Amino acid sequence: MEAQLISAPENSMIALIQSNFDILPVGFFIADEKGIIRYLDSEAARLIGYDGIDDAVGNTLFDIDINLGCGLSDELATILSGRVFRLDEHRCTNRRGHFAVINVQCGPFRQNDGAVAGIFGLLQDVTDSWKKKSELEEAIFELSVMSQVSEALSSTADLDDVLKIILTGVTASQGLGFNRAYLFLVDVDGRNLEGKIAVGPSSPEEAGHIWSRLAGQHRTLREILQDYKESEDNSSFSLSRLVEDWSIPLDSSNIFSDVIRVGQGTLIFRDDLTGDESTGVLTRLNTDCLALAPIISKGKKLGLIAADNQITGKEIAPSMVDHLQTFANQTAVAIERSRLYDSQLERARELELINQQLADSRDQMIRVEKMSVIGELTSSIAHELRNPLTVIGGFGNLILSTGQLEGSAEYLNIILSEVKRAESVLHQVLDFSRASRTKTRRVEFNSLVKAAHEILLVKLNRAQESPVLHLAEGELPIWGNPDQLRHALLQFMLMTVEELTGECSIDISTSINGKNVRMVIAFSGEDKARARVVKTLRQVFGNPSGTQKLSILVAGETLKYHVGNYGVEGSQENMPCLYIELPEYRGHTDE
Repeated sequence: MEAQLISAPENSMIALIQSNFDILPVGFFIADEKGIIRYLDSEAARLIGYDGIDDAVGNTLFDIDINLGCGLSDELATILSGRVFRLDEHRCTNRRGHFAVINVQCGPFRQNDGAVAGIFGLLQDVTDSWKKKSELEEAIFELSVMSQVSEALSSTADLDDVLKIILTGVTASQGLGFNRAYLFLVDVDGRNLEGKIAVGPSSPEEAGHIWSRLAGQHRTLREILQDYKESEDNSSFSLSRLVEDWSIPLDSSNIFSDVIRVGQGTLIFRDDLTGDESTGVLTRLNTDCLALAPIISKGKKLGLIAADNQITGKEIAPSMVDHLQTFANQTAVAIERSRLYDSQLERARELELINQQLADSRDQMIRVEKMSVIGELTSSIAHELRNPLTVIGGFGNLILSTGQLEGSAEYLNIILSEVKRAESVLHQVLDFSRASRTKTRRVEFNSLVKAAHEILLVKLNRAQESPVLHLAEGELPIWGNPDQLRHALLQFMLMTVEELTGECSIDISTSINGKNVRMVIAFSGEDKARARVVKTLRQVFGNPSGTQKLSILVAGETLKYHVGNYGVEGSQENMPCLYIELPEYRGHTDE
């Protein structure tokens, strides 16, 4: 930036400069090669702080630098050498103490022959545009922070997470940048303000350690909010102890209750306080200046956010209180949403429980009806079959007693054997039918197993080795039909024990298995016995005969009706065993 002027007497040059530059909305000045101001316009005089043009002429660039701090006197030699000096949006205070933001541009002032005779400069007042720009940048910053906080809040409805996200946004350097932040909520009765959570370092040493580590990570606010659950060397925990179990009555006279009552954010200084309760609040938080913002939603007082810069001592600008209030408003919305979500979730749980109870009742009714129908059906079939079997057996015995067999004795014995087996099956069916008439109630599982074991011993041959019974200590209560369950346990015992007592030793035991009671029929013996056990269990539960199939069907349905199950378990090394499980009764089943 250079200016060429026609050679003329000095006053003529001044007149020419005035006619060309004084009409511009900028400050203009000319200084000679020694830095002495030879001319300036009224706008330049105003910006520097002189009373008028005559008052300024004759001063030096050094005098300007004393007030504006532009560095012109240091750059004089550089400019005279032909280079241009430029300084944009320089914030300064003039001779009269007025703040301004100016753009400074200086270049060499050349005569007609091209020789540098001094410097000329332009001073442009951009204070208004700078303020508008700053306000716009601040608004953009606030919107950006709130947008990222809102995004983080939308990812959770848990109240503790909501509060931690809010305070993280308040204290993160990429957010509002407060050193420490505290959050208090009004209790359910609306009478007290209770401390909930705090975020920030508890001491300068801790702050230096944390901030130096975070500075090297270069994380964005969005990344910090995504990792809000991370603790910083327990700093949040140690700081939270300042507010834990702290209850402040809302009807008392202190800064917290006053701010909530007024409903507007404010900045509190210790020197401005008089009441002991209010000064006690600052003393407990170990601070001399506190920014407060009430959390209010549709006139409902929810709590308060407090923040300070006690670690760094940085001044809290009024605009930061406004930003904090914006966070408080966002917190109010998030808290209401979280509580609504919790309410809806609790209602959903209640409805789910009701639906489950209805489903259980429906299944119970279906099972009762099913077992009742099975009982009636088996009883009718058994009675219809019992009479012809009795007749067949009677006539077979009569023929045998006459002695006139003529080679038919073998066939008659087969007939009588099959009749006897059919009658055995009918006895099982009739026993189950009679058991179906018993009402369900609380039953002691050990007693059922013991009763079934006693019946088993009666049915076994005396030559067979009796299974050993081991009952668990204490009661094993279940809920069900005792006769049906005893019948089912006995059928499982008979299907396995009768086949295997001659091959191996058998133990029957009871125990608790989680929420179930369990009966286990275990076998022990040599390799030959193991092979026999595997073969028998595979036949009984894999490819049962007609009689066994009926027994398994009836006993299995009985267990399913009582929400139980059965099966075979074991491994390549261990002998397989048969188990039966039923849910332990804990006093919640409807009769």
